[in-house]
Amino acid sequence: MQFSKRCQYGIKAAIYLARRADENGYCQSREIAQAEDLPRKFLESILLSLRSAELLESKVGAGGGYQLAKDPETIEVQEIISALNNADSNNFEEETDDGNGTEGAIAITILDQRMSDAYEQAIGSITLKELVELVDEQADPTPTQTSSS
Repeated sequence: MQFSKRCQYGIKAAIYLARRADENGYCQSREIAQAEDLPRKFLESILLSLRSAELLESKVGAGGGYQLAKDPETIEVQEIISALNNADSNNFEEETDDGNGTEGAIAITILDQRMSDAYEQAIGSITLKELVELVDEQADPTPTQTSSS
């Protein structure tokens, strides 16, 4: 499964803003787009969606821009994804089966449920702060110390 570009860019922007949450300042979309190498006009649309979902605050004028509306500890990544997909639960397309009960239809139902469960386990409760910490671990792994005998 892959995230849509809209979700990818939204998560990148949210990570950027989460890193600056303690600075009590606003970041302009131009700054975010440049730092994360994102198309600015598309990013503006994404930021507006996140603001509409009350995940971001915005300020117009000098010193204006965007900032997180809540502490990164309280924003779940799933909220960002839902806001950008206009979905309530997950990224999987849900189609109703015609109910014919064939073995193939039952297999698809089982796989859909497993994918949904795996998605919930992977994304369901991770916060923006936890994601930032995972990024830090991945970007700068602590070297393991070896002891010589």
